[in-house]
Amino acid sequence: MKTAIGIIGLGVMGTSISRNLARNGFSLSLYNRFVKGVEEDVAQKKINQYEELESALPFEDLKLFADSLTSPKKILLNLTAGAAVDHIIDQLLPFLTPGDLIIDGGNSHFTDTENRLNRLQSKQIFFMGLGISGGEAGALHGPSLMAGGSEDAYALSKNFLKEMAATTAEGEKACDYVGSGGAGHFVKMVHNAIEYAEMQIIAELFEVMHKGMQMGYAEIAAVFEQWNKNEFDAYLLDITIKILKTKDEKGYVLDRILDKASYNQTGSWTLIAGIKDFHSCSMVAAALFSRFNSNRSKAFKGLSITQQEDVPLKLEVDQLRAVFRFTRTVNHYQHFRLVEEMSEKAGWNIDLQKLCSLWSAGCIIKSKLLVQLSPFLENHLSPFFDPQYLNQLNSDRSSVATFIAETANTEIPLPCISAAHTYYKQMIQRKSSANIIQAQRDFFGAHGFQIIGGNPGDLHHYPWER
Repeated sequence: MKTAIGIIGLGVMGTSISRNLARNGFSLSLYNRFVKGVEEDVAQKKINQYEELESALPFEDLKLFADSLTSPKKILLNLTAGAAVDHIIDQLLPFLTPGDLIIDGGNSHFTDTENRLNRLQSKQIFFMGLGISGGEAGALHGPSLMAGGSEDAYALSKNFLKEMAATTAEGEKACDYVGSGGAGHFVKMVHNAIEYAEMQIIAELFEVMHKGMQMGYAEIAAVFEQWNKNEFDAYLLDITIKILKTKDEKGYVLDRILDKASYNQTGSWTLIAGIKDFHSCSMVAAALFSRFNSNRSKAFKGLSITQQEDVPLKLEVDQLRAVFRFTRTVNHYQHFRLVEEMSEKAGWNIDLQKLCSLWSAGCIIKSKLLVQLSPFLENHLSPFFDPQYLNQLNSDRSSVATFIAETANTEIPLPCISAAHTYYKQMIQRKSSANIIQAQRDFFGAHGFQIIGGNPGDLHHYPWER
């Protein structure tokens, strides 16, 4: 019997995706590498473990795996980004024929995806970089899927991808073709950067509420719950509520978790992409550096020579909600601008409004904000230039300024909230202090400067020490 889809890599995501596809009626061949004493009979064990997979075929031999698939072969990789992807492609190629399709469902760097696409095109093998968001639960019950590569590759896979994807509130599938080349993996990378910053914003608000306002976990959860119900409907806020409520016989689980945040490469990749494009990504930078600092050494911890005491803060919960609303808007704005600029540069033609729809279901960053931003992004407009939205931002900004001032004398750091406030101030100021920086550059290096009212691009030099 030949099967419709091949899955390679049966870790958390690969297993959940396999169960999702099987539940939706697709016949599967499952492959996992054989490592003696470490990974043995993995595919068979998964089949034995999950009822949905009882009709799937298990493999540890790639030739037999490839031969079990109907033509054109459709193979979905769920592997760690990097060399593992290239290695498995090299091993698969002898068993593929023109018209077959490989989909990379991992978090590969978009330039690696483009290199693989070009390489496989020369062999007439279709290749697609597929961004998948939703974590383990999303992969099982319906993720958000961002397809990139050739439209022909998407046409080959659209049927089963849409079946496994989440459904939006409008009844649409959270799955679509976003652009050529590495567009699918690029937007997933930026999605992760938005996620990094939003997680950090929530963590900063939690710390202020818990340490500064002396609120207990249950009280904070109740506040977040009210916010989410009345305004935000954000997945990350929802899981934070559940975390804050979770207790067992030992007490709150959160109290036993070390304050050391892990990270993968996607946050760094987004920051680097922004830097290369001369785009300010201060939100993900603040979030990423906060994670780096949480992994500080004992020597770094030793720098704290003062006793850190809880300082009572006189803040209102509504002020904090305004801070959350403001910083989330700036976070999304920064990253949508990066997508727009890179899309134009690469010729991907990414539809920002479509991204809002894709990210509104089955996705880690899903929230009502994406629905609110969608109309502005239809014509690549910024919500900052809509009078109604601008009034809300300016109103919230005063709450952010008060919030930052009130917390300044505490030991509570606010990297993301401060970054959002600074970025917005720099955007709206009539004239910045960049003129003195350019004068300094001209003084020591004769780099030149443009003059007010002069022709754009014309450089002038002043003999500062004549």
